[in-house]
Amino acid sequence: MSEKSPRTLLKERNQRIKETIAIKEPDRVPITPMSTFFATEQVGMTKKEAMYDMKRTTDASVKVFSRYNWDAVPPIQQIYPAKYFDLMGAKFFKWPGAENENQRLKDHLPYQFVEAEYLKANEYEEFFDDPTGFCIHRLLQRQWSEYKAFSNFPYLSNLASGYGALIGFPFFFFMPETKEMFKRINESVDAFFQWFNHLMRYENEMKKLGYPLQFMAMTQAPYDIVSDYLRGMKGTMLDMYRNPEELKHIMDLLTQSLIDSALQLAQMVPQHKIIFMPLHRGAEGFMNDKQFQEFYFPTLCKVFEGLMKNNLIPMPFWEGKCTARFPYLAEFAEKHKAKMIFWFDQSDIFKAKEAFGNHVCIRGNVPGSLLVTGTPKEVEEYVKKCIEGCAEGGGYLLDGGVSGIPDEAKAENVKAMTEAVFKYGVYRK
Repeated sequence: MSEKSPRTLLKERNQRIKETIAIKEPDRVPITPMSTFFATEQVGMTKKEAMYDMKRTTDASVKVFSRYNWDAVPPIQQIYPAKYFDLMGAKFFKWPGAENENQRLKDHLPYQFVEAEYLKANEYEEFFDDPTGFCIHRLLQRQWSEYKAFSNFPYLSNLASGYGALIGFPFFFFMPETKEMFKRINESVDAFFQWFNHLMRYENEMKKLGYPLQFMAMTQAPYDIVSDYLRGMKGTMLDMYRNPEELKHIMDLLTQSLIDSALQLAQMVPQHKIIFMPLHRGAEGFMNDKQFQEFYFPTLCKVFEGLMKNNLIPMPFWEGKCTARFPYLAEFAEKHKAKMIFWFDQSDIFKAKEAFGNHVCIRGNVPGSLLVTGTPKEVEEYVKKCIEGCAEGGGYLLDGGVSGIPDEAKAENVKAMTEAVFKYGVYRK
């Protein structure tokens, strides 16, 4: 056990990560594993218990993650506030223990995303005419059942005119369904901040032990917002052929908003400069290179640049296989040296190091399958291989692939992954 104080360890770990992002060789390769339900699984909690009892989840996370000598610990906001979902009637998720049986999963199952065509192909023009109005009047209630009273919200003419507001707002707020909606909103806000306060307690307790948090704020690619939340995967894929200009236009409309929302979140947690960006539909299995160049990458690059312009560090998680995208990533990384982190799931991380490892910090990618089904020796050998292939010159953070550490990972394999970094990851200076 180290005799250094938690404050000293915290400073050293932050500095180690900072130097790595700057493509410098620190004293050792940092290990920064992501996780979702691993900690709660280790203490015997069901996923329902984890989502509905954030106090126990926080306690479990502190207990389990402090066993490992990691350089940064995962956040826990990816264990979403189930009570908030219940109160506001979330339709785009299913989760264990949901009050609504249509959204309910068994207690031991992880939450699932419910994809739907919330924006119809024939509604593009209506959306373009008044994006905010469309979201208030139509989209909110399609994704959240308890926001249906917003369908009666005053229109643009009421908002632009003082006299219109005089007429529109009293009637809107007088409606029984509006009063009931705001009652639910007040309850849900209380539930949200009970959850959020545990996130802050977790960060503070880990810092007292000498462990920094990896990140708090996040944003997404414009294409993924359309595909995940508006048109659905099928609708967006068809739009690339049937409605290409509409698809490009809606992504353009969303781009600055994604930057602004990330900046707003970053201002709430100014100690965190890394912005997590899970990337979904740009992988090789969803589109070809030509489509990636035309539809996915241009607006994504604008989001990257908007964050970097404000001294934030984009950390896109390239889910699935994205090795074929490396030429485009390399060109972009060369223009923005030492300002980003590229985290890879199934892509060839050794080719990533070769293609742009001198320009951007890379992160990954011990396979989740190995952490679940492998042996400690196999994990150690894989970590050694990653370090030998990626560590030279700096700019390498070791983590798992998809989900970082899977919920079902063996504790002995996580221990082996950690110890292997200390065994093989020391830089010789």
